Amino acid sequence: MSSLSILEAKPFLCGFIHHPMTAKPPHIKKDSVYTYWEAQEGMICPICGEKLTHEFNDGGKEVITLKGPLWVITNYYKCRNPGCELHKAFPMTHSSCIKRKRHSVEVWAKVIQHHFKYHLNYRQVAELIWDDWKISISEGTVRNICQYFEMAGLRYKDTVVRKDVANNGRIFLSLDGAQPIEGEPALWIFTDRLTDNVLLARLLESAPAEVLIEIYEEIEEKFGVPIEAVVSDKQQNIINSIQQFKPDIAHVYCQYHFLTHIAEPLEAKDSRLRTTLRKTIRSLSLVQNEPSEEPKEQLTGNSPVAEIFLPIVDELKCAISATGNKFTRFAGKEMYLNLDYVLSRLRGVRMDDLPKKVVRSFKLLCASLQKILNSTAPLYTDLCSLIHDFRWLRAIFSHREWSGERIAKYVRTWLKILHQRLENASMDHNAEKLKWQYPSYDICKEEAWQQWIRLENSYKNGLYCAYDDPDLDFTNNAKEQLFHHSKAHFKSLLGRQNIARAYQSKGGLYAQLIDFDYSEEHISSVLLASETPLIEANRRKHNAQYTVERRKWRIRTEETGNFERFESNLTMIKKKE
Repeated sequence: MSSLSILEAKPFLCGFIHHPMTAKPPHIKKDSVYTYWEAQEGMICPICGEKLTHEFNDGGKEVITLKGPLWVITNYYKCRNPGCELHKAFPMTHSSCIKRKRHSVEVWAKVIQHHFKYHLNYRQVAELIWDDWKISISEGTVRNICQYFEMAGLRYKDTVVRKDVANNGRIFLSLDGAQPIEGEPALWIFTDRLTDNVLLARLLESAPAEVLIEIYEEIEEKFGVPIEAVVSDKQQNIINSIQQFKPDIAHVYCQYHFLTHIAEPLEAKDSRLRTTLRKTIRSLSLVQNEPSEEPKEQLTGNSPVAEIFLPIVDELKCAISATGNKFTRFAGKEMYLNLDYVLSRLRGVRMDDLPKKVVRSFKLLCASLQKILNSTAPLYTDLCSLIHDFRWLRAIFSHREWSGERIAKYVRTWLKILHQRLENASMDHNAEKLKWQYPSYDICKEEAWQQWIRLENSYKNGLYCAYDDPDLDFTNNAKEQLFHHSKAHFKSLLGRQNIARAYQSKGGLYAQLIDFDYSEEHISSVLLASETPLIEANRRKHNAQYTVERRKWRIRTEETGNFERFESNLTMIKKKE
């Protein structure tokens, strides 16, 4: 054999041999299976070239597979050379076995898939293995298998990461910390943005510049390549550490966090608008008196007003069920436009020949909607004005193909307009003198412009450099997603229980195994190549997650049918009259 490693010597299954043994349990019906040394060179030691001799076999052991139990008899060999590493007897393990383990590799692979890939807890995994394969396996065994794989997977990932980073020859470091329990150590994760690999995860009592510098040096020493750029949030301790560690490397400030801060006044105003509209609509008498079900009898002039207006109430609820996101859609604005749309549709409904109580309720509803819109119009107008400026800034940043200088030039043009507006309003617009102000809904749009000027001045040193290097990331979002994905694993395991303690102790480990290939073949190869010790971990029972149905809120573009139902109700009333 050409290799100097015993791992290269493949175990050989000679076949099924009728060789009854007294130790073999009677419930195993299949023939005993033996393992043998097989190599092209014959019984030759792969290390020193001397002859190998067969020493003994272990008498056999039961191996539980997905297809039933096997009785596997393992043969032991040794090299005749007393100075050889293989002079001590070694086993030729069957391809489905893990040394000193009762369950086969394929059973282990199923357990690992269920826990790590599908986020089932130990009890659920044990029950599922029994339901699917009729294999009895305890929660403790499931836990031990998962703990074994944690270390085996980490060792494998470490080998892969070292190779990937060495091939690149440089590291673009991304770092961030999350503190799951207030007052206790924070979990810091350091990744390489070029390879998308986790380099290091560590609990830190605090993270001053000196501690971070030591970690940077540790990373460079471990992987043997230099850190040439950093992507992070604009935390002062990180800024200080980079300035002391390597002041000349690019330090990118997360563009997503910058835009999130820019959007804070919009979010505050939109939240206020959303809350006000939703609360006011729900306080309307027609909404509060909504029937619990559709009327079973045909409507007449004597039918309750609430039953007649039931489709409109449903339309109003759709209108205020709008959802939004951070940057592109604002729920409060959508609700305002929805209610304005509902009012315009109501004004097109004819009220001729209808009972007075219906006409009175209809007019009262229209007046109430108009009052709601009028009272929130100033907030809506300010919000729309800020959204326009915000979208202009995002459009500038979206030109990834531009140089950093060109992006900065267009941003300065955007800022110049804000400066001019503030000067016309006789308000301060010197970025160095402006102070942070809480982004409340009641700040005026001029105060929001001041905060934008201050923020750009604070971020500008690390806001544009990513445009000049195609390998640099614009955001630290990948790190945020890493935190969220690892937290999702614990939420799936623990349900509604507090995940903080479990995340604190195991979050870094699971972050490193998130993108692991959980195919059965890959898991098996990692397990068979590993002899890593186990570690202890705690898990809690899984609680079911609940889903919530959402109303259709895009009523301006997607017809709900509620107005047709309402006009049908009115038609029925007219016929009865």
